[in-house]
Amino acid sequence: MSAPIEGSGKHVRHHAIGMSALQRLVRVPAFWVLIGVFGITLAAPLIAPYGPTTGDPAAKLLPPSVQHLMGTDSYGFDVFSRVLYATRTDLPVAILSVVIAVLIGLPAGTLAGYAGGWFDEIAMRFTEIGQAFPQILFAMAIFAAFGNSQATLVGILVVLNVPVYLRMVRSVVMPLREAEYIAAARLSGNGTMSIVMRHAMPNALVPVFSQFSISAAFGIQLIAGLSFIGLGVRLPEPEWGSMISIGAGGLVFGQWWPSFFPGVAIAVTSYALIGVGNELRRIVLRER
Repeated sequence: MSAPIEGSGKHVRHHAIGMSALQRLVRVPAFWVLIGVFGITLAAPLIAPYGPTTGDPAAKLLPPSVQHLMGTDSYGFDVFSRVLYATRTDLPVAILSVVIAVLIGLPAGTLAGYAGGWFDEIAMRFTEIGQAFPQILFAMAIFAAFGNSQATLVGILVVLNVPVYLRMVRSVVMPLREAEYIAAARLSGNGTMSIVMRHAMPNALVPVFSQFSISAAFGIQLIAGLSFIGLGVRLPEPEWGSMISIGAGGLVFGQWWPSFFPGVAIAVTSYALIGVGNELRRIVLRER
Protein backbone atom coordinates (compact mmCIF):
# COMPACT_ATOMS: atom_id res chain seq x y z
CA MET A 1 0.00 0.00 0.00
CA SER A 2 2.90 2.35 0.66
CA ALA A 3 4.34 2.18 -2.86
CA PRO A 4 1.45 3.95 -4.65
CA ILE A 5 1.37 6.71 -2.01
CA GLU A 6 5.12 7.24 -2.37
CA GLY A 7 4.84 7.34 -6.15
CA SER A 8 2.00 9.86 -5.98
CA GLY A 9 4.02 12.10 -3.70
CA LYS A 10 6.93 12.03 -6.11
CA HIS A 11 4.66 12.90 -8.99
CA VAL A 12 3.30 15.97 -7.17
CA ARG A 13 6.80 17.03 -6.12
CA HIS A 14 8.21 16.68 -9.63
CA HIS A 15 5.29 18.72 -10.99
CA ALA A 16 5.94 21.46 -8.42
CA ILE A 17 9.66 21.46 -9.23
CA GLY A 18 8.87 21.74 -12.93
CA MET A 19 6.63 24.78 -12.40
CA SER A 20 9.16 26.41 -10.09
CA ALA A 21 12.01 25.80 -12.55
CA LEU A 22 9.97 27.31 -15.40
CA GLN A 23 9.19 30.39 -13.32
CA ARG A 24 12.90 30.90 -12.60
CA LEU A 25 13.86 30.27 -16.21
CA VAL A 26 11.54 32.91 -17.66
CA ARG A 27 13.21 35.53 -15.44
CA VAL A 28 16.54 34.96 -17.18
CA PRO A 29 17.23 37.44 -20.05
CA ALA A 30 19.00 34.72 -22.05
CA PHE A 31 15.74 32.76 -22.19
CA TRP A 32 13.93 35.58 -24.01
CA VAL A 33 16.89 36.20 -26.28
CA LEU A 34 16.75 32.53 -27.24
CA ILE A 35 13.01 32.78 -27.88
CA GLY A 36 13.76 35.72 -30.16
CA VAL A 37 16.40 33.74 -32.07
CA PHE A 38 13.94 30.90 -32.61
CA GLY A 39 11.35 33.45 -33.73
CA ILE A 40 13.79 34.84 -36.31
CA THR A 41 14.49 31.31 -37.52
CA LEU A 42 10.81 30.79 -38.24
CA ALA A 43 10.05 34.28 -39.57
CA ALA A 44 13.23 34.97 -41.59
CA PRO A 45 11.45 34.83 -44.99
CA LEU A 46 8.93 37.40 -43.72
CA ILE A 47 11.51 39.74 -42.15
CA ALA A 48 14.36 39.65 -44.66
CA PRO A 49 14.07 42.43 -47.28
CA TYR A 50 16.15 40.51 -49.86
CA GLY A 51 16.78 36.91 -50.79
CA PRO A 52 19.74 35.32 -49.02
CA THR A 53 21.42 34.29 -52.26
CA THR A 54 20.36 37.27 -54.39
CA GLY A 55 23.47 39.34 -55.03
CA ASP A 56 23.72 42.68 -56.83
CA PRO A 57 27.15 43.22 -58.47
CA ALA A 58 26.44 46.96 -58.61
CA ALA A 59 25.87 47.11 -54.84
CA LYS A 60 29.11 45.64 -53.49
CA LEU A 61 30.40 46.63 -50.04
CA LEU A 62 27.80 49.30 -49.41
CA PRO A 63 27.89 50.52 -45.78
CA PRO A 64 24.81 50.17 -43.53
CA SER A 65 21.94 52.36 -44.74
CA VAL A 66 18.17 52.48 -44.93
CA GLN A 67 18.21 50.26 -48.03
CA HIS A 68 20.68 47.80 -46.52
CA LEU A 69 20.47 47.88 -42.72
CA MET A 70 23.73 45.95 -42.27
CA GLY A 71 25.32 46.88 -45.57
CA THR A 72 26.34 44.51 -48.35
CA ASP A 73 29.33 42.21 -48.78
CA SER A 74 31.86 41.79 -51.59
CA TYR A 75 29.37 39.70 -53.60
CA GLY A 76 26.58 42.27 -53.32
CA PHE A 77 24.60 40.13 -50.85
CA ASP A 78 22.49 41.97 -48.29
CA VAL A 79 24.17 41.21 -44.95
CA PHE A 80 21.00 41.71 -42.89
CA SER A 81 19.03 39.19 -44.95
CA ARG A 82 21.84 36.65 -44.82
CA VAL A 83 22.29 37.06 -41.06
CA LEU A 84 18.58 36.32 -40.60
CA TYR A 85 18.56 33.35 -42.95
CA ALA A 86 21.74 31.92 -41.40
CA THR A 87 19.73 31.08 -38.27
CA ARG A 88 17.91 28.55 -40.46
CA THR A 89 21.27 26.94 -41.28
CA ASP A 90 23.28 27.08 -38.05
CA LEU A 91 20.59 26.48 -35.45
CA PRO A 92 18.90 23.41 -37.02
CA VAL A 93 22.25 21.72 -37.75
CA ALA A 94 23.48 22.33 -34.19
CA ILE A 95 20.24 21.20 -32.53
CA LEU A 96 19.78 18.13 -34.74
CA SER A 97 23.33 16.98 -34.00
CA VAL A 98 22.77 17.33 -30.24
CA VAL A 99 19.45 15.47 -30.42
CA ILE A 100 21.11 12.55 -32.21
CA ALA A 101 24.03 12.63 -29.75
CA VAL A 102 21.60 12.45 -26.82
CA LEU A 103 19.68 9.57 -28.41
CA ILE A 104 22.97 7.64 -28.63
CA GLY A 105 24.76 8.83 -25.50
CA LEU A 106 21.83 8.59 -23.08
CA PRO A 107 21.09 4.84 -23.41
CA ALA A 108 24.76 3.96 -23.94
CA GLY A 109 25.85 5.92 -20.87
CA THR A 110 23.04 4.45 -18.78
CA LEU A 111 23.95 0.91 -19.77
CA ALA A 112 27.66 1.56 -19.18
CA GLY A 113 26.99 3.05 -15.76
CA TYR A 114 24.59 0.34 -14.63
CA ALA A 115 25.98 -2.83 -16.18
CA GLY A 116 29.70 -1.98 -16.17
CA GLY A 117 31.94 -4.78 -17.43
CA TRP A 118 33.18 -5.01 -21.01
CA PHE A 119 30.58 -2.57 -22.37
CA ASP A 120 31.69 0.08 -19.91
CA GLU A 121 35.35 -0.46 -20.87
CA ILE A 122 34.62 -0.13 -24.59
CA ALA A 123 32.45 2.95 -24.02
CA MET A 124 35.14 4.67 -21.95
CA ARG A 125 37.86 3.94 -24.50
CA PHE A 126 35.61 5.38 -27.21
CA THR A 127 35.05 8.59 -25.26
CA GLU A 128 38.76 8.96 -24.49
CA ILE A 129 39.70 8.59 -28.15
CA GLY A 130 36.95 10.95 -29.25
CA GLN A 131 37.90 13.66 -26.77
CA ALA A 132 41.65 13.33 -27.33
CA PHE A 133 41.61 13.76 -31.12
CA PRO A 134 41.93 17.42 -32.31
CA GLN A 135 38.50 18.55 -33.47
CA ILE A 136 39.59 20.51 -36.53
CA LEU A 137 41.83 17.69 -37.80
CA PHE A 138 39.04 15.20 -37.20
CA ALA A 139 36.58 17.38 -39.14
CA MET A 140 39.02 17.81 -42.03
CA ALA A 141 39.54 14.05 -42.23
CA ILE A 142 35.79 13.34 -42.23
CA PHE A 143 35.10 15.98 -44.88
CA ALA A 144 37.91 14.54 -47.03
CA ALA A 145 36.43 11.04 -46.71
CA PHE A 146 32.70 11.79 -47.06
CA GLY A 147 32.51 15.12 -48.85
CA ASN A 148 31.44 18.58 -47.79
CA SER A 149 27.75 18.55 -46.92
CA GLN A 150 25.44 19.44 -44.05
CA ALA A 151 24.85 15.73 -43.40
CA THR A 152 28.59 15.25 -42.92
CA LEU A 153 28.68 18.28 -40.64
CA VAL A 154 25.89 16.84 -38.51
CA GLY A 155 27.77 13.53 -38.30
CA ILE A 156 30.94 15.30 -37.11
CA LEU A 157 29.06 17.16 -34.38
CA VAL A 158 27.32 13.94 -33.30
CA VAL A 159 30.64 12.11 -32.91
CA LEU A 160 32.05 15.01 -30.90
CA ASN A 161 28.99 15.30 -28.63
CA VAL A 162 28.28 11.62 -27.91
CA PRO A 163 31.25 11.23 -25.50
CA VAL A 164 30.04 14.24 -23.50
CA TYR A 165 26.63 12.70 -22.83
CA LEU A 166 27.94 9.19 -22.42
CA ARG A 167 30.31 10.27 -19.64
CA MET A 168 27.73 12.53 -18.00
CA VAL A 169 24.99 9.90 -17.92
CA ARG A 170 27.41 7.19 -16.76
CA SER A 171 28.51 9.35 -13.80
CA VAL A 172 24.87 9.90 -12.81
CA VAL A 173 23.83 6.24 -13.12
CA MET A 174 26.80 4.54 -11.44
CA PRO A 175 25.82 5.56 -7.86
CA LEU A 176 22.28 4.32 -8.51
CA ARG A 177 23.31 0.67 -8.90
CA GLU A 178 23.01 0.14 -5.14
CA ALA A 179 19.94 2.32 -4.64
CA GLU A 180 17.03 0.69 -2.82
CA TYR A 181 14.50 1.10 -5.61
CA ILE A 182 16.95 -0.41 -8.12
CA ALA A 183 17.54 -3.36 -5.79
CA ALA A 184 13.79 -3.75 -5.36
CA ALA A 185 13.28 -3.74 -9.13
CA ARG A 186 16.03 -6.35 -9.49
CA LEU A 187 14.48 -8.58 -6.82
CA SER A 188 11.10 -8.23 -8.52
CA GLY A 189 12.51 -10.02 -11.55
CA ASN A 190 13.19 -7.07 -13.84
CA GLY A 191 15.98 -7.65 -16.34
CA THR A 192 18.93 -5.34 -16.97
CA MET A 193 17.39 -3.55 -19.95
CA SER A 194 14.10 -3.05 -18.13
CA ILE A 195 15.86 -1.50 -15.14
CA VAL A 196 18.03 0.65 -17.39
CA MET A 197 15.11 2.00 -19.42
CA ARG A 198 12.47 2.35 -16.70
CA HIS A 199 14.45 3.22 -13.58
CA ALA A 200 18.03 4.33 -14.26
CA MET A 201 17.68 6.39 -17.45
CA PRO A 202 14.96 8.82 -16.20
CA ASN A 203 17.34 9.98 -13.45
CA ALA A 204 19.84 11.14 -16.08
CA LEU A 205 17.37 13.22 -18.09
CA VAL A 206 17.61 16.40 -16.02
CA PRO A 207 21.39 16.92 -16.34
CA VAL A 208 21.14 15.99 -20.01
CA PHE A 209 18.55 18.73 -20.57
CA SER A 210 20.73 21.27 -18.76
CA GLN A 211 23.68 20.37 -21.02
CA PHE A 212 21.64 20.36 -24.22
CA SER A 213 21.68 24.10 -24.97
CA ILE A 214 25.37 24.40 -24.04
CA SER A 215 26.20 21.67 -26.55
CA ALA A 216 24.10 23.48 -29.17
CA ALA A 217 26.13 26.67 -28.55
CA PHE A 218 29.34 24.67 -28.97
CA GLY A 219 27.92 23.28 -32.22
CA ILE A 220 27.14 26.73 -33.61
CA GLN A 221 30.65 27.94 -32.81
CA LEU A 222 32.23 24.87 -34.41
CA ILE A 223 30.04 25.19 -37.52
CA ALA A 224 31.10 28.83 -37.85
CA GLY A 225 34.77 27.93 -37.33
CA LEU A 226 34.71 25.19 -39.95
CA SER A 227 32.85 27.37 -42.44
CA PHE A 228 35.34 30.17 -41.83
CA ILE A 229 38.21 27.99 -43.06
CA GLY A 230 36.24 26.76 -46.07
CA LEU A 231 34.71 23.60 -44.61
CA GLY A 232 31.17 23.06 -43.42
CA VAL A 233 28.55 25.24 -45.10
CA ARG A 234 29.70 26.73 -48.41
CA LEU A 235 28.56 29.60 -50.57
CA PRO A 236 26.01 30.66 -51.55
CA GLU A 237 24.23 29.20 -48.50
CA PRO A 238 24.04 31.83 -45.72
CA GLU A 239 26.13 30.86 -42.69
CA TRP A 240 27.65 33.12 -40.07
CA GLY A 241 31.19 31.70 -40.20
CA SER A 242 31.46 31.89 -43.99
CA MET A 243 30.08 35.44 -43.87
CA ILE A 244 32.83 36.44 -41.46
CA SER A 245 35.37 34.81 -43.77
CA ILE A 246 34.04 36.74 -46.78
CA GLY A 247 34.29 40.05 -44.95
CA ALA A 248 37.60 39.44 -43.18
CA GLY A 249 39.66 40.74 -46.09
CA GLY A 250 37.92 44.09 -46.02
CA LEU A 251 38.63 44.84 -42.36
CA VAL A 252 42.00 46.43 -43.18
CA PHE A 253 40.19 48.83 -45.54
CA GLY A 254 37.61 49.82 -42.91
CA GLN A 255 34.86 47.62 -44.34
CA TRP A 256 33.85 46.17 -40.99
CA TRP A 257 30.16 45.43 -41.48
CA PRO A 258 30.29 42.16 -43.51
CA SER A 259 32.14 40.44 -40.65
CA PHE A 260 30.87 42.38 -37.65
CA PHE A 261 27.16 41.60 -37.83
CA PRO A 262 27.43 37.80 -38.32
CA GLY A 263 29.97 37.82 -35.48
CA VAL A 264 27.42 39.57 -33.28
CA ALA A 265 24.81 36.97 -34.30
CA ILE A 266 27.12 34.14 -33.20
CA ALA A 267 27.86 35.89 -29.90
CA VAL A 268 24.20 36.64 -29.13
CA THR A 269 23.00 33.13 -29.99
CA SER A 270 25.81 31.50 -28.01
CA TYR A 271 25.07 33.79 -25.04
CA ALA A 272 21.40 32.81 -25.12
CA LEU A 273 22.05 29.08 -25.37
CA ILE A 274 24.81 29.02 -22.75
CA GLY A 275 22.82 31.31 -20.43
CA VAL A 276 19.78 29.03 -20.55
CA GLY A 277 21.96 25.94 -20.06
CA ASN A 278 23.74 27.47 -17.05
CA GLU A 279 20.45 28.49 -15.47
CA LEU A 280 19.05 24.99 -15.95
CA ARG A 281 22.18 23.60 -14.31
CA ARG A 282 21.76 25.93 -11.33
CA ILE A 283 18.13 24.88 -11.03
CA VAL A 284 19.13 21.20 -11.03
CA LEU A 285 21.79 21.74 -8.35
CA ARG A 286 19.36 23.76 -6.23
CA GLU A 287 16.69 21.06 -6.36
CA ARG A 288 19.02 18.23 -5.41
